[in-house]
Amino acid sequence: MSIIAAGMISLMTLTAGLPDVMWLGEPTGSQSAVSHAMGGSGFTHVSPLGVLENPSLMGLAGDGLLVEFSAGADLLVEKRTRRVYDSFESSIGESEIAFNKEIGFFPAGAAVVLRGQEWLPSSLSLAAGYRVPSTFDYGYGRIVRDASYVKTGEEMLDISGRMNEFDMAVAFSPSEALTFGFAGGYLTGSRDVEWDVSWVDPSQEGTVAMRKESMSCVVTRGSLLFVPYRRVFITAGVDYPLSLSVSPENSGDPVDWNTLSDQDYDLDMPMTVRLGAIYMPGNLLRSRVTGEFNWSSEGSLEFQDISLGLDNSWGVTFGVENSLPGGPTARFGFSYRRSPIAAALDRMTFSTGLGFSAGDWNLDVSGSFSPDRWAQTQVSGLPSFVTGDSLTVEETETRLMFSVSRAFGL
Repeated sequence: MSIIAAGMISLMTLTAGLPDVMWLGEPTGSQSAVSHAMGGSGFTHVSPLGVLENPSLMGLAGDGLLVEFSAGADLLVEKRTRRVYDSFESSIGESEIAFNKEIGFFPAGAAVVLRGQEWLPSSLSLAAGYRVPSTFDYGYGRIVRDASYVKTGEEMLDISGRMNEFDMAVAFSPSEALTFGFAGGYLTGSRDVEWDVSWVDPSQEGTVAMRKESMSCVVTRGSLLFVPYRRVFITAGVDYPLSLSVSPENSGDPVDWNTLSDQDYDLDMPMTVRLGAIYMPGNLLRSRVTGEFNWSSEGSLEFQDISLGLDNSWGVTFGVENSLPGGPTARFGFSYRRSPIAAALDRMTFSTGLGFSAGDWNLDVSGSFSPDRWAQTQVSGLPSFVTGDSLTVEETETRLMFSVSRAFGL
């Protein structure tokens, strides 16, 4: 028996229609409610969590001890339909075969920045923190029915876990117009998968199978901030992770997980190049406009000298912030992410949020909505799929985030 499930699975399986959470996880995009509201513009967000991704932004941070922590929740709604045939094997339309809802909570991160202290050189800034760059939460369940729409069994696929990153960063500002930043982090986490199948017919044996993948690697970052004009900020950076170490462990009934390997292995990770810009018009609304572009080299990845068949991916984000007179700060954003797996898995996200002040504390909330739709064809593995059948998947992801920050004068 084989199953399309989790792990570093084949391109054929991914293009069949399961979400890209099966690859390296669902990217969180940003660790702060501020950057999340502005389209996920974490690379251009000047904050303790933002500098973990772009350490050169410490050149724009204020003096003292800056702290920030954040958390979020995802609501994933997925509907799957398949073709329905009459007794003459002619298609008469589509019928819903699964409607799944999954709610997941995650600690987005916590970080501190230290700058402008007597015992530190005036041009030096330090930062440390924890963040969650990606999650693996996905739930799938449905009733298996025959051609006459009679229940024959039930099926459940549950995936959970996340990647945790512990970072330290340093920035050097030789002048007000130029800052160099460097960061290093240790990435560790796990993905847990459980697949259950039960049948109404007692003569058919059910399946209960589990797989756990423990993963770890080291990631390095370098970035540059250039200020050509007092209202314009340009930044660029590179993420260069080392090989990802994967340790799989299977239990329960024996199944073919359709993964790269059932033994411990190392997998090269893609390099990511990032570009960003911040523009502050200086009007009475105290606006801020951000834009980012990123490119990753998934197309060059191989396993045991065999190409993984992925494409290079890229993404863009845009965000706008306005401090309303006598009121909160309003934010809006948009992002587009090109999937390395298939164009059908590209994703657009629309976001918004508000920021409030409570004494010396800053409280920020944000929300985003991301619709997606793709088709499955030639699916094999899951028991009720029919080879050659065609299925449609509609998915919406709603994310809410909350963050708190404060600057302490030392």
